[in-house]
Amino acid sequence: MNIESKLSGHWTDEQLIEHLYGIGPEGNHVEECGDCRERLSRMVAARRAIEAECAPLEQVPFDLLAAQRRSIYARLAQRPAARLGLRMRQWAAAAAMIALLGGGAFLYEQNQRQQALQNKVTDAQLAQEVSAIAQASEPNSTAPLQELFVE
Repeated sequence: MNIESKLSGHWTDEQLIEHLYGIGPEGNHVEECGDCRERLSRMVAARRAIEAECAPLEQVPFDLLAAQRRSIYARLAQRPAARLGLRMRQWAAAAAMIALLGGGAFLYEQNQRQQALQNKVTDAQLAQEVSAIAQASEPNSTAPLQELFVE
């Protein structure tokens, strides 16, 4: 029993379903309690109705089963041609993907070359930048700190 059933004094729906399938709680509460007995009888009726709907109405004719079997065998015999077409589509998709990736890589490389040519620094420009860095004895970011020590 759980807290809900202890508070109400009745079994929960889960406990009644478990009792219906023979794995429920022990005891004879269902026989003593009219409310629980009524709920259980409704569950039993619903279960029987579902079982009646799902029960096979009549046996399937042998001729129908034989025709289905022949149809399946015929489709299995045709399968290698279908598999060949499927493999061709797979290879075509793979080739298209490779071509797409190759084209993208080619365009990326061309773009990188153009940017490298635009950003090319000559030796004279490099020498000027290095000498400017060397002449500045202290970086601009430390200038405010130097002002603290000036008297």
